[in-house]
Amino acid sequence: MNRSRLLMSLCLSTALAACSSAQVANKEASDLIEQGQYEAGLARIEEGLREDPRDTELHLLLNSGRAKAVTALLTAGDTDRSRRDFVSARQAYGRVLTIEPNNRRAQDALRQLDYLRSQDEKLELARGDLRRGDIYGADRQVKQILELDPKNDGALELQGNIRLVQSRNVIAYPQLRTRLDRPVTLEFRDANLKTIFEVLSQVAGLNFIFDKDLRPDMKATIFVRDVRIEDAVELLLQQNQLHQKVVNENTLLIYPDSPQKLKDYQELVMRTFYLTSIDANTALNMIKTMLKTRDVFVDERLNTLTMRDSEDAIRMAEKLLQSQDQSNPEVVLEVEVMEVATQRILDLGLQWPNTFGVVNSDGSAVTLLDQLKGINSSRISISPSPQAKINAQDNDINTLASPVIRVSNREQARIHIGQRVPIISATSVPSTQGPVITESVTYLDVGLKLEVQPTVHLNNEVAIKIALEVSNATPLEPTRQGTIPVQVDTRNAQTTLRLHDGETQILAGLMRNDHGATGNKIPGLGDIPGLGRLFGSNKDTVGKSELVLSITPRIVRNLPYQSPSDMEFPTGTETSMHIQAPDRGTPSTVNNNVMATPVASTVNVVVEKN
Repeated sequence: MNRSRLLMSLCLSTALAACSSAQVANKEASDLIEQGQYEAGLARIEEGLREDPRDTELHLLLNSGRAKAVTALLTAGDTDRSRRDFVSARQAYGRVLTIEPNNRRAQDALRQLDYLRSQDEKLELARGDLRRGDIYGADRQVKQILELDPKNDGALELQGNIRLVQSRNVIAYPQLRTRLDRPVTLEFRDANLKTIFEVLSQVAGLNFIFDKDLRPDMKATIFVRDVRIEDAVELLLQQNQLHQKVVNENTLLIYPDSPQKLKDYQELVMRTFYLTSIDANTALNMIKTMLKTRDVFVDERLNTLTMRDSEDAIRMAEKLLQSQDQSNPEVVLEVEVMEVATQRILDLGLQWPNTFGVVNSDGSAVTLLDQLKGINSSRISISPSPQAKINAQDNDINTLASPVIRVSNREQARIHIGQRVPIISATSVPSTQGPVITESVTYLDVGLKLEVQPTVHLNNEVAIKIALEVSNATPLEPTRQGTIPVQVDTRNAQTTLRLHDGETQILAGLMRNDHGATGNKIPGLGDIPGLGRLFGSNKDTVGKSELVLSITPRIVRNLPYQSPSDMEFPTGTETSMHIQAPDRGTPSTVNNNVMATPVASTVNVVVEKN
């Protein structure tokens, strides 16, 4: 009875002790999680679960601890990322994946951080696009950066520069543009030009200032209906070889079209273009040829082009360089060259002696007739010793070269796999003391030589010029002068083919067949069919080799697609060069008509105003 009570008390104390230790472990794990040591706290809980997998309290504590840790770490990572502390943010997201490997939010955040790591490179690409005049490409790159990093200083600064460049295409005086867009109907016949402009000034609210050298007796005839005032003014200026200059919101200056007046009134713009792919001198020739620009400078060190011309000429140069300054296409050529050689050797038969002789006792050859005395078997020699030949050899040789070449468009790439064989030449120069022999060494390239020149087309096809040569050199006997001639065996092929991107073409058929036969037999007996092998030996050598070339082009970079609207734009006339202004919209609906009658002629002027 006492013993049973003792056992019961021991079990109870053990259970209480275990319960107490479990509570202590749970308390320690909870404290570690509260202190931010999530991994250590969760490890303590998992250790307890390994000891007691059925502990419901530990399972609940583990799930709540994981949720709390993931939430806290994701919040910390987002906060660090907003402060641009990307190192700490990466550590926080990494700890989340350690606790919960399949957490999608942490995975996406790490991918975005990897993308942000390359934002400096994307920023440089955007700056390069802006220098080349590719405003659309630069703006696209900047927007991608700001989507992930709205506070990126470099991207914000570049965005401001892009807006500044875009503002050049915005109408400088919007109120003037509104007035010039109004429709007008004019009917004048041989009227004074200044009178027509006075009428336009009254009905459109515009000021026309005339240069002092403008002739007062200029006349014009114009019959137009429902055209914009700007077009009407342009027609009047073309009739009399005049130009206009915008002064302010409602004032236009009219001056004669002469070189001196153009110098006095035409505003010039200076612009430096940073070129990336096109050579600066090539760009210079294009600008001078197409735009007739004279004030242009090239810096070959920086590969820049600086020009000073009218604003229209600068805009045209920008469009020209944007279409021409493109990276040269590149292609990777995967080449495999195989030389498959097969050789069969059959050596079969009996080799009989072909020499008979008498030797002295010391083994030396007999030279005198008296030495022939006392001939015995030991003094008789035969050569070579009789032997039976039964030999067949098969040799299969595969020589494989697999170069991978990356080459730019229309550039030539060369590969040489082989040896440089020295060739010694001797030159004899006579002199009083005898001929003087001088030797010189030249080298000959033998082995595998491959030359390729690709041309990448816009439809992702590659035209390739191929020149293949496989050669080997065999030195011959030296000449009397000491020159060592070399026999060169070569096989070569040249062709041009056109392949799609990733298409494989195999060139084969460069074959060589060799057949050699040598025999050593007793005359007469060795020629008996069938039995001839018993009276001699024959060696047949059959060789065959074929050269196979496999080539696969893979385009790395091609020219980017450019829409026809970007590559085509109006440039004015031969004498008056100007680029098309932005779209100004259509005239507004007509509400009322204003009739004006000039004094000097019988005409009608109808101005439609909103």
